Amino acid sequence: PLASMSSEGVSNIRHELVASTAAGVTSTLLGAPLDAVKVRMQHLQQPHLTTWRCAVDMMRESGPLVFVRGSGAPLLNSVLMNTVMFVVFAEVRAALPETTGGALAAGAISGLAQSMLSTPVDLLKIQVQLRGGTPLSLLRGLVVRRGVLGAASALTTGGFMNMLREGIFTAVYLGLYTSLRERMEGAMGGQGLHSGHVLAVSAPVGALAWLTCYPFDTIKSVQQSQALNLHGINAGHGGTLSGTSGAAQHVWSQGGVAGFYRGALPSTARAVLVTASRLVAYEHTKLILVGLSGNDTELYDRKRQEALQE
Repeated sequence: PLASMSSEGVSNIRHELVASTAAGVTSTLLGAPLDAVKVRMQHLQQPHLTTWRCAVDMMRESGPLVFVRGSGAPLLNSVLMNTVMFVVFAEVRAALPETTGGALAAGAISGLAQSMLSTPVDLLKIQVQLRGGTPLSLLRGLVVRRGVLGAASALTTGGFMNMLREGIFTAVYLGLYTSLRERMEGAMGGQGLHSGHVLAVSAPVGALAWLTCYPFDTIKSVQQSQALNLHGINAGHGGTLSGTSGAAQHVWSQGGVAGFYRGALPSTARAVLVTASRLVAYEHTKLILVGLSGNDTELYDRKRQEALQE
């Protein structure tokens, strides 16, 4: 049986790569404008700045392209990120008890794996969103000024907060989604969910996941939004805002608890778009690929269940 699975395993890897690419591109492009507004609001930390006013100011100052500026690196990274997220979650989930706790733990581990990739990409994205340029030009400047090791160190800024953000988010997003989906399938007599069901489950779960991890995202964004200089990142406030405690104290001093949720409205709307579109695109693309592979109906149905579980 193991030998007969080899060609199927290669096919599965191809399906994962293509489906993850579709999911990543779709979710990144849909979420870019709202993400740009969220980052600006977190960076400015102005108590009375509304989402609409921030968006209007950004449009007036820089034109419509400001809402997609800095999306290049996340777009390329999203392919790898989504592959890591789905594959790691599926593998860890299979090794843990089939309980809600097992699903949440698998999601947390998947998130920690993603954070290794998303920390430097988020830093470059935020710098481009706020100050222009390109990720490559920023990298080149860092390497010239600080050397390879110094540049690598600067790219880890906000890494601890990002680990917490990704771990908590993916635990709720994939872990809770999987648990709810399994219950829905059981209530429907074991039938697979269609896209409408996926949307109905993934949208509120995505919003909950994002609101749960949002304070960590705010601290990370403050750390990573500080200007790059000869020493990597420095805030102009003694350099303290590039550290976790300094960034957290700054957010608290500017708005208390509410400060940690600055920009939450556009960001949660983005989370709903991204999380729902990601799962729908991933599942639908995978089903198309399985259908085009010419496999029999039994294998197709089994793959459909596997896609839904991932």
